[in-house]
Amino acid sequence: MTGQGGTRIRVTLRWLQILDNLEPFFKEKGEFVFWAKVITDNHGGQVQETRMPGQGHYSISDRPRWNRLKNLDKVLFEGEVTDHLVVELRGEELDQFSANDQLDTYRRTFTGPIGEHVALIQPGDEGSDDPENMTNWRIGYEIEAV
Repeated sequence: MTGQGGTRIRVTLRWLQILDNLEPFFKEKGEFVFWAKVITDNHGGQVQETRMPGQGHYSISDRPRWNRLKNLDKVLFEGEVTDHLVVELRGEELDQFSANDQLDTYRRTFTGPIGEHVALIQPGDEGSDDPENMTNWRIGYEIEAV
């Protein structure tokens, strides 16, 4: 906690799972790139953007046991927040001979005291309409006080 009423937090992407690799049936894996953007209006405003992987792409199947990147532990944001945080993630499947395929865009805004949002955020923690459970991918990330 700081004197300005904010809390220093860290947002860490723990895992992601591909439900549809957006490739024809004969192609086992898709080539994926992901971007994260975390924003707060607090304390002068901050934006942190991250590309994953830093270079190249992830080769991911949509078949169970091969469709999940576990233990990513990628820090997406670290900074002071009071009552406003936006987490955005988007993904793209790279195609060589046609336009790249876009995954559903994830965007979630957290308002109110940030301490109320310190948690592991993932599918199933809010019921069947959980925003982290999109039609073609799923994500799990953590907001923690540091």
